[in-house]
Amino acid sequence: MRDRKSIRVKIVLLCVLTGVVIAAAGFLFLRLHGSVTVKPNQMEMPVNKVVTYRQDDETWAADLLGDSRFTMKSSGCLVTCIASAVSMETGVVITPGALNQIFSDHQVYDREGNIQWAAIGEIEGYAADVFSEVSETQIAQCLASGHYPIVRVRMRGLGNYHYVLVVGAEDEDYICMDPLENELTKLSRYRNRVYAVRVVYAE
Repeated sequence: MRDRKSIRVKIVLLCVLTGVVIAAAGFLFLRLHGSVTVKPNQMEMPVNKVVTYRQDDETWAADLLGDSRFTMKSSGCLVTCIASAVSMETGVVITPGALNQIFSDHQVYDREGNIQWAAIGEIEGYAADVFSEVSETQIAQCLASGHYPIVRVRMRGLGNYHYVLVVGAEDEDYICMDPLENELTKLSRYRNRVYAVRVVYAE
């Protein structure tokens, strides 16, 4: 009897372990689905002076994104990246708070605080490119042409979606401005996984 009970216990433990492994694999698949691993192809793009902003700066942290219920602090990573990119390209500083006001005035956001990319192109002096696919070539070409790619990643590689700004490439890694960090980070921090690429620039 004891041998049978022992066998049953082992079977149950094996089933539990198998279930855990399958669940973990499923979680990873869902989290990484749709992403592309991106690394510089032996390219060095020195990082010049970067205009860095934090989305949770108290100056604009409580500002709403358009008519949505979302704030700069909770969901302003994308507009913060755009403010940094435009400031560096033009040499004229525009803060995330000021840019958010421009976007709000021009109905760039939907009710959920999502940016409507076509609406940006209707603002005088602004243009936006939305790439249908993710590739290292796209990012490299953007940097080479003087634009700063905004890439969608996951926090710590597996967390919630987040946007960071690619500002250069050094030591076989892309260097990024993260709106939730005080210092520049590396794309490898997000496991080099990119889910989307956008570019906003001044015309």
